Amino acid sequence: MKKTLLGFIIMLSTMAYSQNELATSYAEKGRTLAMGEKYQEAIESFDKAIAINPKSALVFYHRGMAKANLKDESGAILDYNTSIKLDDTNFEVFYNRGVSKYYLKDIESAIRDFDKSISLKSDFADSYLYRGYSYGEIQKYSEAIKDLDKGLMLNPKSGSGYINRAIAHIMIGKNKEALEDAEKSILYNPDDIRGYNIRAQAKGMLKDYKGAIEDFTIVINKNPDNAQAFFNRMAARLNLQDKQGACSDYKMLKKLGEKPNVEMEEYCK
Repeated sequence: MKKTLLGFIIMLSTMAYSQNELATSYAEKGRTLAMGEKYQEAIESFDKAIAINPKSALVFYHRGMAKANLKDESGAILDYNTSIKLDDTNFEVFYNRGVSKYYLKDIESAIRDFDKSISLKSDFADSYLYRGYSYGEIQKYSEAIKDLDKGLMLNPKSGSGYINRAIAHIMIGKNKEALEDAEKSILYNPDDIRGYNIRAQAKGMLKDYKGAIEDFTIVINKNPDNAQAFFNRMAARLNLQDKQGACSDYKMLKKLGEKPNVEMEEYCK
């Protein structure tokens, strides 16, 4: 009887070990699929791993990231929540949950997650950068600049960090600083149209109207439906008394659906 019972215990132990191996295999497959940007297939593999072992914080975290990459931020947050309940020591989970909340405009809660991420790992640049972006969203520009300063010190090649700091600077009237940051943004991320737009605005504020027109023209060439860029270029041309150019921009604004302006109608007769 004892021999039979011992054999049964060994069999159960072997089955449990096999199940753990299977869960690990599904989890590793999910990570490989996610690295190949096959996010839906990755989620399905993580589902299988979780069905076998629902207590792996790491698998919930990785499934959450896959969902976030498919723009399912709410689904991602649910997985991050479960991961944190199982293990609240991983700074990356708090950071990524904060990012998902940021994109869902749950800004105050996002900031708390970035706070926690920073408390767990104080040298991770993106936590400061995203907390800075979040402060910018709620118009706390001084706090935003402080965090962006720190984030850019840790990662001095972040084009997104520079453009967001440029925006914060221009919102508090620091146009020279905004110009410098916009130029760095363009250097590190030339495809981000915001760099040219903010640089143009800063140049306009500094009365470099010709430079502003050049940058607004770049913005318009990249996005011909950008009514704000046409309006700003029109304003710069008015400052240079370029009637023909200003009226041309005004004409385009009307084509884009902007309401007629009485003063411009009279000016462009």
